[in-house]
Amino acid sequence: MSEIRLDHVSFRYGPKEILSDFSLTLPGSGVTVLRGPSGCGKTTLLRLLAGLERPASGRITGVSPGETAFLFQENRLLPWRTVEQHLTDVLPRDRRREAEGWLALTELTGEENTYPDALSGGMERRLALARCLALGGALYLLDEPFAGVDPQRAARIMEGLKRLPVPVLLTSHESNILSLAHRVVDLEGPPLRLLGEIKEP
Repeated sequence: MSEIRLDHVSFRYGPKEILSDFSLTLPGSGVTVLRGPSGCGKTTLLRLLAGLERPASGRITGVSPGETAFLFQENRLLPWRTVEQHLTDVLPRDRRREAEGWLALTELTGEENTYPDALSGGMERRLALARCLALGGALYLLDEPFAGVDPQRAARIMEGLKRLPVPVLLTSHESNILSLAHRVVDLEGPPLRLLGEIKEP
């Protein structure tokens, strides 16, 4: 995939300016972590890349909204669907066998017939992540994918994300996740701005 670019992008919620003439270039491969304080604009940046919000000015190139898979901070699970059904619901019929692999990556093997209300908070988060990964696309946008997930398990899942053939852009504050990423983008705001050079741990 070619690089992903935000060129002089501006965006605001009402009177609050979230991005102002913001530019960033991201490689079209690997796992990139966005790090910054809560409320600085990281989630808005992901939403702009996903096409869930439109910039007031500037342009985004290298990815189309229909090519992204987005993991929200809320799990948005369906209480009447089993773990496996959450994945098969988003997989085309001829690809439903892929569910097994996504459950293995997120360490949910054996929970296929479990309903969300029987899962722990960390397991619910991993199920939401597995469903997002099953949905697929040219770019994964993951907002705090490891919230409530124990560090050792999160590190193993992170290694699985690094093997995916498409770029992954995620937000995180956990030091073990940052150390495993291909690169880390430090941010502050609002309005959102880069804090130094992009780091490659």
